[in-house]
Amino acid sequence: RRSARPHDFTPAVPVKSGLPSQCFFCPGNESKTPPEIERVAADGSFKPAAALNSPNVSQWLARVFPNKFPAFGKNSKSAYGAHEVVVETPDHSKTLSQLDEQAFVRYLGMMARRLRAHAKDRKIKHTCVFKNEWADAGASLEHTHTQLVAMNVVPDNIKKQKRLCASSCPFCLLAVDDKFSKIIDDGPFLAVAPYAPRFNHEVWIVPRMHTASLVDLDEEALGALARTLRTVLRAQDAYLNYPAYNILFFLAPHREKGFHFHIEICPRLAKWAGFEYGAETVMNSVKPEWTAAEYKEEISKLG
Repeated sequence: RRSARPHDFTPAVPVKSGLPSQCFFCPGNESKTPPEIERVAADGSFKPAAALNSPNVSQWLARVFPNKFPAFGKNSKSAYGAHEVVVETPDHSKTLSQLDEQAFVRYLGMMARRLRAHAKDRKIKHTCVFKNEWADAGASLEHTHTQLVAMNVVPDNIKKQKRLCASSCPFCLLAVDDKFSKIIDDGPFLAVAPYAPRFNHEVWIVPRMHTASLVDLDEEALGALARTLRTVLRAQDAYLNYPAYNILFFLAPHREKGFHFHIEICPRLAKWAGFEYGAETVMNSVKPEWTAAEYKEEISKLG
């Protein structure tokens, strides 16, 4: 019955009010970020750090550079690591779901390249990859972007998932687990509405095969994941009117394979309040079966 309670606040499509000329992440403002690490050039090729005095400095499709306000850094003893930003598109007006399929391939490819780079540093144990879209999901800048935090520790939740994956991996069983409502079930990646979601309309994307991380995907698999992720995000934004959301990548610790990675897409439609924090229990008034049915319908409309 919680789903029928009245609300005084109606979700609306967020409007990007900032000017591209003043945006740190827009073409022409590359000097406002720390020196870039890597980019996808205008021809679609990956390039190492470009000289900022190059005449083609603003001709790029994606960029990665250090976060100007890092949580982890190479000069820190207790928080050793790296904190990076991936800007997926030069277009200030677009959100991730509005990009084409090839942009998604470049996006995932860039993150795989950064993960491989982090793994070369033996002090770095794990990289947390996440996306905050819109202010209500924690974004401080409106130009769409993703963050990678490379750490000298493995988070407890990743350790727990690793233990679960070590024997009778639950993620391997999702394809035949009827408790998880299927949204996409006809390819190498499943899209499911989880059995006990924390967030309204939460969706997980899980590889059928026991795969540890993005770095273990070949070109064909990366393309399949790009299509699945794009399809789910397009359905979400069409159905929920471009909500604030987080994308969380749960990946294996570096240099380890006993893991089954997955991606969680978490719309931030409901506010956690006193009960959630006081009882450490989430009240979710949207059944996962509803999410699966509505997203499937949106996917059929989008084609």
